[in-house]
Amino acid sequence: MTSSAVSAPVRREVLIFSQRKLNANISRCSGYEFEDVVAEIEDAQVLTPTRTRQPRIPLNPKRWLSKRTDLFQHWPSGVPQSRLTKDYDLFLCNVQRPDELLVLDAVPNWRDQCDTAVCVLEEVWSGDIDLYTPLIKSLSQFDLIACAFAETCGMIQDLTDTPVIQMPAAADMVRFAPDSLNVDRPVDMYSMGRRRAELHQNLLAAIKQRRGFYIYDSATKPPITGDHTVHRDLLANLIQHSKLFMVDIAKLGHADQKAGNIAWGPRHIEGFAGGAIQVGYAPDMEDYHRFFDWPDSVIRLPEDPDEALERIVALWDDPAEQDRIRRINFAHGLQKHDWMHRWAQVLDHLNLPEPDGMLKRRQHLSDIAGKLGATQQEQTLGPNALAAT
Repeated sequence: MTSSAVSAPVRREVLIFSQRKLNANISRCSGYEFEDVVAEIEDAQVLTPTRTRQPRIPLNPKRWLSKRTDLFQHWPSGVPQSRLTKDYDLFLCNVQRPDELLVLDAVPNWRDQCDTAVCVLEEVWSGDIDLYTPLIKSLSQFDLIACAFAETCGMIQDLTDTPVIQMPAAADMVRFAPDSLNVDRPVDMYSMGRRRAELHQNLLAAIKQRRGFYIYDSATKPPITGDHTVHRDLLANLIQHSKLFMVDIAKLGHADQKAGNIAWGPRHIEGFAGGAIQVGYAPDMEDYHRFFDWPDSVIRLPEDPDEALERIVALWDDPAEQDRIRRINFAHGLQKHDWMHRWAQVLDHLNLPEPDGMLKRRQHLSDIAGKLGATQQEQTLGPNALAAT
Protein backbone atom coordinates (compact mmCIF):
# COMPACT_ATOMS: atom_id res chain seq x y z
CA MET A 1 0.00 0.00 0.00
CA THR A 2 1.38 3.37 -0.96
CA SER A 3 1.52 6.27 1.46
CA SER A 4 -1.10 8.08 -0.61
CA ALA A 5 -3.60 5.23 -0.35
CA VAL A 6 -6.86 6.03 1.42
CA SER A 7 -7.83 3.69 4.23
CA ALA A 8 -11.02 1.72 3.71
CA PRO A 9 -14.09 3.15 5.43
CA VAL A 10 -15.16 1.51 8.67
CA ARG A 11 -18.42 -0.36 8.22
CA ARG A 12 -20.20 -1.95 11.14
CA GLU A 13 -23.75 -2.62 12.24
CA VAL A 14 -24.55 -0.74 15.44
CA LEU A 15 -27.76 -1.02 17.46
CA ILE A 16 -28.75 1.46 20.18
CA PHE A 17 -31.33 0.40 22.75
CA SER A 18 -33.09 3.62 23.76
CA GLN A 19 -35.74 4.27 26.40
CA ARG A 20 -36.91 7.54 24.86
CA LYS A 21 -40.44 6.16 24.34
CA LEU A 22 -40.56 4.66 27.84
CA ASN A 23 -39.37 7.61 29.92
CA ALA A 24 -40.12 11.19 28.88
CA ASN A 25 -38.73 12.86 32.01
CA ILE A 26 -36.64 15.87 31.01
CA SER A 27 -33.76 14.52 33.12
CA ARG A 28 -33.34 11.82 30.45
CA CYS A 29 -33.07 14.22 27.51
CA SER A 30 -29.31 14.63 27.87
CA GLY A 31 -28.83 10.87 27.57
CA TYR A 32 -31.06 10.69 24.53
CA GLU A 33 -28.99 13.46 22.98
CA PHE A 34 -25.91 11.27 23.50
CA GLU A 35 -27.67 8.45 21.66
CA ASP A 36 -28.50 10.78 18.77
CA VAL A 37 -24.88 11.86 18.39
CA VAL A 38 -23.66 8.25 18.44
CA ALA A 39 -26.38 7.29 15.94
CA GLU A 40 -25.17 10.05 13.61
CA ILE A 41 -21.51 9.11 13.97
CA GLU A 42 -22.08 5.39 13.52
CA ASP A 43 -25.09 5.54 11.18
CA ALA A 44 -26.68 3.31 13.82
CA GLN A 45 -30.16 1.87 14.19
CA VAL A 46 -32.04 3.14 17.25
CA LEU A 47 -34.44 0.64 18.82
CA THR A 48 -37.21 2.32 20.82
CA PRO A 49 -39.56 -0.09 22.63
CA THR A 50 -42.88 1.22 23.89
CA ARG A 51 -45.34 0.20 26.57
CA THR A 52 -48.83 -1.00 25.84
CA ARG A 53 -51.77 0.79 27.38
CA GLN A 54 -52.17 -2.03 29.89
CA PRO A 55 -51.40 -1.33 33.58
CA ARG A 56 -47.74 -1.56 34.55
CA ILE A 57 -48.41 -4.50 36.85
CA PRO A 58 -45.69 -6.85 35.47
CA LEU A 59 -42.93 -4.27 35.99
CA ASN A 60 -43.67 -3.72 39.68
CA PRO A 61 -42.98 -7.33 40.82
CA LYS A 62 -39.89 -7.39 38.61
CA ARG A 63 -38.61 -4.21 40.27
CA TRP A 64 -39.27 -5.75 43.70
CA LEU A 65 -37.44 -8.95 42.74
CA SER A 66 -34.49 -7.05 41.26
CA LYS A 67 -33.65 -5.65 44.68
CA ARG A 68 -33.47 -9.10 46.22
CA THR A 69 -32.53 -11.84 43.76
CA ASP A 70 -31.23 -12.43 40.24
CA LEU A 71 -34.45 -14.35 39.57
CA PHE A 72 -35.88 -11.02 38.42
CA GLN A 73 -34.45 -11.84 35.00
CA HIS A 74 -37.10 -14.53 34.57
CA TRP A 75 -40.03 -12.19 35.25
CA PRO A 76 -41.40 -10.19 32.28
CA SER A 77 -41.31 -6.40 32.41
CA GLY A 78 -44.54 -6.09 30.45
CA VAL A 79 -42.86 -4.22 27.60
CA PRO A 80 -43.69 -5.94 24.28
CA GLN A 81 -40.82 -8.08 23.04
CA SER A 82 -39.19 -7.84 19.63
CA ARG A 83 -36.52 -10.36 18.69
CA LEU A 84 -33.59 -9.25 16.58
CA THR A 85 -33.54 -10.82 13.14
CA LYS A 86 -29.99 -9.88 12.14
CA ASP A 87 -26.53 -9.75 13.66
CA TYR A 88 -24.92 -6.54 14.96
CA ASP A 89 -21.29 -5.74 15.53
CA LEU A 90 -21.96 -3.39 18.45
CA PHE A 91 -24.85 -3.00 20.89
CA LEU A 92 -25.25 0.13 23.04
CA CYS A 93 -27.62 0.14 26.00
CA ASN A 94 -27.92 3.57 27.60
CA VAL A 95 -29.65 3.84 31.00
CA GLN A 96 -29.82 6.51 33.64
CA ARG A 97 -30.28 4.27 36.69
CA PRO A 98 -29.88 0.50 37.10
CA ASP A 99 -33.64 -0.10 37.35
CA GLU A 100 -34.02 0.95 33.70
CA LEU A 101 -32.30 -2.34 32.84
CA LEU A 102 -35.55 -4.11 33.78
CA VAL A 103 -36.99 -3.49 30.31
CA LEU A 104 -34.02 -4.94 28.45
CA ASP A 105 -36.11 -8.09 28.06
CA ALA A 106 -37.90 -6.20 25.28
CA VAL A 107 -35.04 -7.57 23.12
CA PRO A 108 -34.71 -11.13 24.48
CA ASN A 109 -31.94 -12.25 22.09
CA TRP A 110 -29.77 -9.12 22.16
CA ARG A 111 -26.73 -10.92 23.56
CA ASP A 112 -26.89 -13.72 20.99
CA GLN A 113 -27.19 -11.33 18.05
CA CYS A 114 -24.61 -8.73 19.09
CA ASP A 115 -20.87 -9.36 18.92
CA THR A 116 -19.87 -6.61 21.39
CA ALA A 117 -22.14 -4.98 23.97
CA VAL A 118 -21.67 -1.75 25.93
CA CYS A 119 -23.82 -0.40 28.76
CA VAL A 120 -23.66 3.30 29.64
CA LEU A 121 -24.87 3.91 33.19
CA GLU A 122 -25.48 7.60 33.87
CA GLU A 123 -26.20 7.61 37.57
CA VAL A 124 -25.52 5.16 40.38
CA TRP A 125 -24.54 6.40 43.84
CA SER A 126 -22.35 4.28 46.10
CA GLY A 127 -25.15 4.22 48.67
CA ASP A 128 -27.42 2.53 46.11
CA ILE A 129 -25.04 -0.29 45.23
CA ASP A 130 -26.57 -2.63 47.80
CA LEU A 131 -30.08 -1.69 46.68
CA TYR A 132 -29.32 -2.53 43.07
CA THR A 133 -26.86 -5.41 43.57
CA PRO A 134 -28.75 -8.07 41.53
CA LEU A 135 -29.31 -5.59 38.70
CA ILE A 136 -25.71 -4.44 38.71
CA LYS A 137 -24.48 -8.03 38.67
CA SER A 138 -26.58 -8.59 35.55
CA LEU A 139 -24.31 -6.11 33.78
CA SER A 140 -21.75 -8.91 33.55
CA GLN A 141 -23.48 -9.77 30.25
CA PHE A 142 -21.82 -6.71 28.73
CA ASP A 143 -18.26 -6.44 27.46
CA LEU A 144 -17.82 -2.91 28.79
CA ILE A 145 -19.62 -0.69 31.30
CA ALA A 146 -19.27 3.09 31.21
CA CYS A 147 -20.29 4.88 34.40
CA ALA A 148 -20.49 8.64 34.91
CA PHE A 149 -19.44 8.59 38.57
CA ALA A 150 -15.79 7.95 39.35
CA GLU A 151 -16.53 6.92 42.93
CA THR A 152 -18.63 3.92 41.91
CA CYS A 153 -16.68 2.58 38.91
CA GLY A 154 -14.53 0.28 41.03
CA MET A 155 -17.51 -1.02 43.01
CA ILE A 156 -19.37 -1.91 39.83
CA GLN A 157 -16.33 -3.64 38.37
CA ASP A 158 -15.92 -5.73 41.52
CA LEU A 159 -19.55 -6.88 41.34
CA THR A 160 -19.56 -7.68 37.63
CA ASP A 161 -15.98 -8.72 36.91
CA THR A 162 -16.41 -6.58 33.78
CA PRO A 163 -14.24 -3.63 32.69
CA VAL A 164 -15.69 -0.30 33.84
CA ILE A 165 -14.56 3.09 32.56
CA GLN A 166 -15.64 6.52 33.70
CA MET A 167 -17.64 8.30 31.03
CA PRO A 168 -19.03 11.55 32.41
CA ALA A 169 -21.60 13.89 30.93
CA ALA A 170 -21.06 16.00 27.82
CA ALA A 171 -23.19 18.02 25.42
CA ASP A 172 -23.96 18.24 21.74
CA MET A 173 -21.60 21.12 21.08
CA VAL A 174 -23.01 21.50 17.57
CA ARG A 175 -26.51 22.05 18.93
CA PHE A 176 -25.44 24.36 21.77
CA ALA A 177 -23.00 26.50 19.79
CA PRO A 178 -24.35 30.07 19.39
CA ASP A 179 -24.41 31.78 16.01
CA SER A 180 -21.84 34.21 17.37
CA LEU A 181 -19.94 34.58 20.63
CA ASN A 182 -20.73 38.29 20.39
CA VAL A 183 -24.50 37.78 20.20
CA ASP A 184 -26.70 39.88 22.48
CA ARG A 185 -27.45 38.05 25.74
CA PRO A 186 -30.55 39.64 27.33
CA VAL A 187 -30.84 36.97 30.07
CA ASP A 188 -28.67 38.09 32.98
CA MET A 189 -28.84 34.77 34.85
CA TYR A 190 -30.23 31.36 34.00
CA SER A 191 -30.62 28.99 36.96
CA MET A 192 -31.94 25.58 35.97
CA GLY A 193 -33.37 23.06 38.42
CA ARG A 194 -32.42 22.97 42.09
CA ARG A 195 -31.00 26.13 43.66
CA ARG A 196 -29.74 27.64 46.92
CA ALA A 197 -32.65 29.47 48.53
CA GLU A 198 -30.79 32.43 50.06
CA LEU A 199 -28.75 33.14 46.93
CA HIS A 200 -31.92 32.89 44.87
CA GLN A 201 -33.61 35.53 47.01
CA ASN A 202 -30.58 37.79 46.65
CA LEU A 203 -30.69 37.37 42.89
CA LEU A 204 -34.39 38.19 42.76
CA ALA A 205 -33.79 41.43 44.66
CA ALA A 206 -30.75 42.41 42.57
CA ILE A 207 -32.48 41.68 39.26
CA LYS A 208 -35.48 43.77 40.30
CA GLN A 209 -33.23 46.67 41.23
CA ARG A 210 -31.25 46.42 37.99
CA ARG A 211 -34.38 45.82 35.88
CA GLY A 212 -32.70 42.69 34.58
CA PHE A 213 -33.83 39.27 33.39
CA TYR A 214 -33.50 36.18 35.61
CA ILE A 215 -34.78 32.79 34.42
CA TYR A 216 -35.35 29.99 36.93
CA ASP A 217 -37.59 26.95 37.26
CA SER A 218 -40.85 27.20 39.17
CA ALA A 219 -42.02 23.57 38.86
CA THR A 220 -41.75 21.42 41.98
CA LYS A 221 -41.71 18.10 40.13
CA PRO A 222 -39.61 17.14 37.09
CA PRO A 223 -41.72 17.77 33.97
CA ILE A 224 -41.99 15.45 31.01
CA THR A 225 -41.49 16.30 27.36
CA GLY A 226 -43.11 14.99 24.24
CA ASP A 227 -39.88 15.22 22.26
CA HIS A 228 -36.40 15.28 23.78
CA THR A 229 -34.99 17.18 20.79
CA VAL A 230 -37.47 20.03 21.35
CA HIS A 231 -36.39 20.29 25.00
CA ARG A 232 -32.69 20.25 24.13
CA ASP A 233 -33.17 22.89 21.44
CA LEU A 234 -35.03 25.10 23.92
CA LEU A 235 -32.35 24.64 26.58
CA ALA A 236 -29.59 25.43 24.10
CA ASN A 237 -31.40 28.56 22.89
CA LEU A 238 -31.92 29.85 26.43
CA ILE A 239 -28.25 29.36 27.30
CA GLN A 240 -27.13 30.94 24.03
CA HIS A 241 -28.88 34.13 25.16
CA SER A 242 -27.74 34.09 28.80
CA LYS A 243 -24.81 35.98 30.26
CA LEU A 244 -24.39 33.77 33.32
CA PHE A 245 -25.44 30.17 33.99
CA MET A 246 -25.69 28.76 37.51
CA VAL A 247 -24.09 25.38 38.27
CA ASP A 248 -23.87 23.35 41.45
CA ILE A 249 -22.79 19.98 42.79
CA ALA A 250 -25.18 17.16 41.84
CA LYS A 251 -28.25 16.39 43.97
CA LEU A 252 -28.29 19.74 45.75
CA GLY A 253 -30.64 19.40 48.73
CA HIS A 254 -30.87 15.60 48.37
CA ALA A 255 -28.10 14.35 50.65
CA ASP A 256 -30.12 11.20 51.32
CA GLN A 257 -29.85 10.18 47.66
CA LYS A 258 -26.17 10.87 47.07
CA ALA A 259 -25.09 9.31 50.39
CA GLY A 260 -21.96 11.38 50.68
CA ASN A 261 -20.93 11.13 47.03
CA ILE A 262 -19.77 14.30 45.32
CA ALA A 263 -20.47 14.48 41.61
CA TRP A 264 -21.12 16.80 38.71
CA GLY A 265 -23.43 16.41 35.77
CA PRO A 266 -24.35 17.76 32.32
CA ARG A 267 -25.07 21.25 33.66
CA HIS A 268 -21.34 21.81 34.18
CA ILE A 269 -20.85 21.58 30.41
CA GLU A 270 -24.11 22.84 28.95
CA GLY A 271 -23.50 26.36 30.23
CA PHE A 272 -20.24 27.04 28.42
CA ALA A 273 -21.39 24.92 25.47
CA GLY A 274 -23.91 27.69 24.80
CA GLY A 275 -21.39 30.46 25.48
CA ALA A 276 -22.63 31.46 28.95
CA ILE A 277 -20.31 32.07 31.89
CA GLN A 278 -20.74 29.32 34.45
CA VAL A 279 -20.93 30.55 38.04
CA GLY A 280 -21.63 28.62 41.19
CA TYR A 281 -20.22 25.56 42.89
CA ALA A 282 -18.24 22.59 41.63
CA PRO A 283 -16.45 19.66 43.28
CA ASP A 284 -12.89 20.32 44.40
CA MET A 285 -11.64 16.84 43.62
CA GLU A 286 -9.41 14.99 41.16
CA ASP A 287 -12.36 13.73 39.14
CA TYR A 288 -13.56 17.25 38.39
CA HIS A 289 -10.13 18.81 37.81
CA ARG A 290 -9.18 16.03 35.39
CA PHE A 291 -11.98 16.98 32.99
CA PHE A 292 -11.96 20.72 33.73
CA ASP A 293 -8.24 21.45 33.78
CA TRP A 294 -8.46 25.20 33.27
CA PRO A 295 -9.31 27.86 35.87
CA ASP A 296 -12.42 29.50 34.39
CA SER A 297 -14.63 26.49 33.66
CA VAL A 298 -16.75 27.75 36.55
CA ILE A 299 -16.42 31.00 38.48
CA ARG A 300 -16.61 29.63 42.00
CA LEU A 301 -18.85 31.63 44.31
CA PRO A 302 -18.37 32.11 48.07
CA GLU A 303 -20.67 30.08 50.30
CA ASP A 304 -21.98 33.27 51.87
CA PRO A 305 -24.96 34.36 49.69
CA ASP A 306 -24.21 38.09 50.07
CA GLU A 307 -20.60 37.64 48.98
CA ALA A 308 -21.75 35.37 46.16
CA LEU A 309 -24.06 38.10 44.87
CA GLU A 310 -21.21 40.62 44.93
CA ARG A 311 -19.15 38.30 42.72
CA ILE A 312 -22.05 37.90 40.30
CA VAL A 313 -22.67 41.64 40.09
CA ALA A 314 -18.99 42.22 39.39
CA LEU A 315 -19.22 39.85 36.42
CA TRP A 316 -22.39 41.49 35.14
CA ASP A 317 -20.57 44.81 35.16
CA ASP A 318 -17.49 43.51 33.31
CA PRO A 319 -18.42 42.59 29.71
CA ALA A 320 -14.75 42.31 28.70
CA GLU A 321 -14.14 39.65 31.36
CA GLN A 322 -17.26 37.81 30.24
CA ASP A 323 -15.98 37.78 26.68
CA ARG A 324 -12.55 36.50 27.71
CA ILE A 325 -13.97 33.64 29.79
CA ARG A 326 -16.60 32.81 27.18
CA ARG A 327 -14.06 32.26 24.41
CA ILE A 328 -11.70 30.18 26.52
CA ASN A 329 -14.47 27.94 27.88
CA PHE A 330 -16.15 27.48 24.53
CA ALA A 331 -12.86 26.43 22.92
CA HIS A 332 -12.27 23.86 25.66
CA GLY A 333 -15.80 22.53 25.18
CA LEU A 334 -15.22 22.04 21.46
CA GLN A 335 -11.98 20.22 22.14
CA LYS A 336 -13.02 17.80 24.86
CA HIS A 337 -16.68 17.96 25.93
CA ASP A 338 -18.74 17.00 22.90
CA TRP A 339 -20.57 13.66 23.08
CA MET A 340 -18.22 12.54 20.32
CA HIS A 341 -15.32 12.65 22.77
CA ARG A 342 -17.16 10.33 25.17
CA TRP A 343 -17.94 7.84 22.41
CA ALA A 344 -14.29 7.95 21.37
CA GLN A 345 -13.42 6.74 24.90
CA VAL A 346 -15.62 3.70 24.40
CA LEU A 347 -14.20 2.84 20.98
CA ASP A 348 -10.65 3.30 22.25
CA HIS A 349 -11.18 0.93 25.17
CA LEU A 350 -12.73 -1.68 22.87
CA ASN A 351 -9.89 -1.24 20.35
CA LEU A 352 -12.46 -0.49 17.66
CA PRO A 353 -11.61 1.77 14.72
CA GLU A 354 -13.34 5.12 14.47
CA PRO A 355 -15.97 5.43 11.73
CA ASP A 356 -15.96 8.10 9.06
CA GLY A 357 -18.69 9.90 10.98
CA MET A 358 -16.19 10.62 13.73
CA LEU A 359 -13.85 12.42 11.33
CA LYS A 360 -16.75 14.42 9.91
CA ARG A 361 -17.89 15.52 13.35
CA ARG A 362 -14.36 16.53 14.36
CA GLN A 363 -14.20 18.66 11.26
CA HIS A 364 -17.58 20.17 12.07
CA LEU A 365 -16.39 21.16 15.55
CA SER A 366 -13.22 22.60 14.04
CA ASP A 367 -15.27 24.63 11.58
CA ILE A 368 -17.34 26.02 14.45
CA ALA A 369 -14.17 27.05 16.29
CA GLY A 370 -12.91 28.85 13.21
CA LYS A 371 -16.23 30.52 12.48
CA LEU A 372 -16.73 31.80 16.03
CA GLY A 373 -13.11 32.75 16.64
CA ALA A 374 -12.85 30.56 19.72
CA THR A 375 -9.05 30.82 19.57
CA GLN A 376 -7.95 33.55 21.94
CA GLN A 377 -4.25 34.25 22.57
CA GLU A 378 -4.82 33.49 26.29
CA GLN A 379 -5.14 29.82 25.48
CA THR A 380 -3.73 27.42 22.95
CA LEU A 381 -6.85 25.65 21.74
CA GLY A 382 -8.06 26.12 18.20
CA PRO A 383 -9.11 24.34 14.99
CA ASN A 384 -5.76 22.59 14.59
CA ALA A 385 -5.93 21.22 18.12
CA LEU A 386 -9.47 20.05 17.51
CA ALA A 387 -8.49 18.17 14.39
CA ALA A 388 -5.77 16.36 16.32
CA THR A 389 -7.98 15.11 19.18
